[in-house]
Amino acid sequence: MKKNTIFAREIIVTVFLIILLSVLCVKKVRDLKDLAQESISQKNEQIIREALAVYRGDNEGLCPIHLADLKGDYLDNLPPYYHNGQASNKVKEGTSYQQIFDGTGGWLYINNKSDKDYCEVYPNAD
Repeated sequence: MKKNTIFAREIIVTVFLIILLSVLCVKKVRDLKDLAQESISQKNEQIIREALAVYRGDNEGLCPIHLADLKGDYLDNLPPYYHNGQASNKVKEGTSYQQIFDGTGGWLYINNKSDKDYCEVYPNAD
């Protein structure tokens, strides 16, 4: 009888360890996915900023009124920003960062010439 009890304990410990390792692996995969999305979003922001710089070079330093004006000659499509695991390429435009930021994802574009952040694009996320 004692032999069966030891065998049962070994099985329970083994199953527990397998479950624990599985949980840790799933968490690590989620962390890696979040890190990858953050990296992609940073690269996409850089792509938009570079397109804005080229636009300004072609238009005597002026910026587009709308970020969507970059589509065609400067961008095929507006790349997404990942926020809470969701990709969004929606754009909120306005006269100042404080006025339009709401943290819902996508991009912010400052199109007010008198604002210090004129012609800047930012992620609309914390």
